[in-house]
Amino acid sequence: MTITDLTSMSGSQIDIKKEINERLNKLQNEVSEYCYQCAKCTSGCEAHKLLELEPHKIVALLKRGLIDEMINSDDIWTCMSCFKCRERCPQKIAPVEILFTLKNMAVAKGKQIPGTYTSLLQSVLSTGLLQDIKSVSTSDNKTKKRGDLCLPEISKPKDPARFQAMISKIAMEKV
Repeated sequence: MTITDLTSMSGSQIDIKKEINERLNKLQNEVSEYCYQCAKCTSGCEAHKLLELEPHKIVALLKRGLIDEMINSDDIWTCMSCFKCRERCPQKIAPVEILFTLKNMAVAKGKQIPGTYTSLLQSVLSTGLLQDIKSVSTSDNKTKKRGDLCLPEISKPKDPARFQAMISKIAMEKV
């Protein structure tokens, strides 16, 4: 007997669950089966208000082998990768690592990456930064740069082509 996902009427995907757990085992010795749904990961989640699938529910769906709902959801792209879920978990399970694996699987299946996520990746590849260096406005409406505030300059990659090659290599190793 298998569990049926009532939203999509698809059966349990035990083979994909095993693949995810194998990928997670390479990263850590713990697997999703050890989660007892205390929701401490969700209580510390920075993106909790943005997520329809909360971290502990992601682990629960993985335990049941219901993967398609997560792979097809844009929620997997809203994780801020802060790793608080792993830090807070008494079992040291990392929903963030599950989400990384699901993102890789979504890309491998040809799923569309959300535009904002793509633009962040393009920015990192082209400049080495998530966003351009910004100026701030003070309470008296003066614009200040980092140097004006005695902050160090932010360094960018010295060799952009080498940086892009390293990032691409790392990304391919994770897939």
